Formats: sequence, C-alpha cells, structure tokens
Amino acid sequence: MVQVTGRYQYVSGENFEEYLQAIGQYETAKPFLNAQPIIEISQNGDQWVVTIESNGKTAVTTFKLGEEYDENMPSFSGTLKSFTTKEGDGFVTETKLASGVKSIRNYKFTDTHMTVHLTESKSGVKATRTYKRL
Repeated sequence: MVQVTGRYQYVSGENFEEYLQAIGQYETAKPFLNAQPIIEISQNGDQWVVTIESNGKTAVTTFKLGEEYDENMPSFSGTLKSFTTKEGDGFVTETKLASGVKSIRNYKFTDTHMTVHLTESKSGVKATRTYKRL
C-alpha cells in the first residue's frame, strides 16, 4: 500500500473555478483560486488529521473513517458535514453542502503525488487538483 501520511503542496489543477461555481462556493473561495495550499495528513490510531495551510489561514480536521464529521477548510465559509471511506490507495470523501449538492472528492496517492478528483453531484462538473509530496 502507498503511504498516505505526509505533506503535500499544490502544483496544478483543472476546471477548479467551474467546480466552485457548480457547488455554490465561487465567491467565498475566489481569493484562494491562485493559492498553493500545503496539506498535511497524519494518522493517530484510527483517527486521521488533515491540516490545510493556505493564504495565511490554517484549518484542521480530525475524523475516523466511516463516521460523519465536521470538516473545516480555509477557503469555504462555515463547517462542512463530511464522510470519508477508504478505497484502494486512497480515500473518498462525500460532503453535504448548504446549496443542496454533494461534493465527492476522490483522493489518490502515489509515492510522489496526491491527486484529488472532485465531482459535483447535480450537474456532474468535475475538477482535478494535483499536489506533490514534500
């Protein structure tokens, strides 16, 4: 199995602006469109901790696989309700958004990168964000 824990820095993305519009978060997240966030993923027993640093803001989320949890992101307003499961060499996170849509994030890990495939549930708009392992 590929190592999941570690630090990752954003390097590229595709269709993210359109994705933010589809999920109703464009205006809130607009200042972060050109950011290069650093994501740190760690594990303590059955708890996972995800720390996101972006534009001088830090958000920390702690969760257990298979349980609903409150998720914080520096680029979104409010707390999100999310649910994460393990799938192959990665994770799938489903998030219920205030706009009534569901965001699905499929995280894939390699020895050198983390790729996040995002899908908005109603229109099917997709985006990809790639991070290099630091």
